Amino acid sequence: MNPLRLLRTVLWGFFGLRQGSEHQRDLDNLRPVPLIVTGVAVAAGLVACLVLAANWAVSAA
Repeated sequence: MNPLRLLRTVLWGFFGLRQGSEHQRDLDNLRPVPLIVTGVAVAAGLVACLVLAANWAVSAA
C-alpha cells in the first residue's frame, strides 16, 4: 500500500471529487483501518491549522 496514494484518496474524499472507476479501484485495494487513521489525522491537521489561523488573526487585530 502506497502512503501517498492513501493520502490522495483521503484528500479527494474530503473534497468529494471521485470518479467511479477510481473509487471502485480504491475500495478493492485499500484496507479500511489505514484509510480511517489517515482520515482522522488529516482532519486533526486541518482543525489545528484553522485554530492556529484564528489565534493569529485575533492576536494581529
